[in-house]
Amino acid sequence: MPDEVDIVLRFCEEQWAQCRQSENQRATVTNFVITIAAGTLALMGANDFASSSLPLAVFLFFLGAYGALTSAKLYERWKFNRNRARSCYRRIDRLRPRAQLLQLRREADEAYRERLQPLRLHWLWLGLHIVVSLLGLLCVITILV
Repeated sequence: MPDEVDIVLRFCEEQWAQCRQSENQRATVTNFVITIAAGTLALMGANDFASSSLPLAVFLFFLGAYGALTSAKLYERWKFNRNRARSCYRRIDRLRPRAQLLQLRREADEAYRERLQPLRLHWLWLGLHIVVSLLGLLCVITILV
């Protein structure tokens, strides 16, 4: 019969796997959005941003908005699973206090914290999609003016 710590560790591993899946999905969505956006901009450019390109510009705006919302939702899921994994660490720390799991994590975090930049990776992911959306809006304005 598995030890209670083994059960908690398996649950923890599942949460980290879910975190990785969220990040992989975010990368896939971002690649999709950037690729479609580049093609859309190329089509509009080939038409010299004529009024017939207006639907493409509107599409580009909504494509960026979709990417931003999806990225934000996947980040939310990542945080949810990360917090579950952290709960596992706390449980293991109570079950096996000599392992000092939380103390090890705190020490590692403190040693690295001063090297971390204040800009969060989440904002960079989100920023890509916002730029696509703003490009769409800029194209709409350019076409209408």
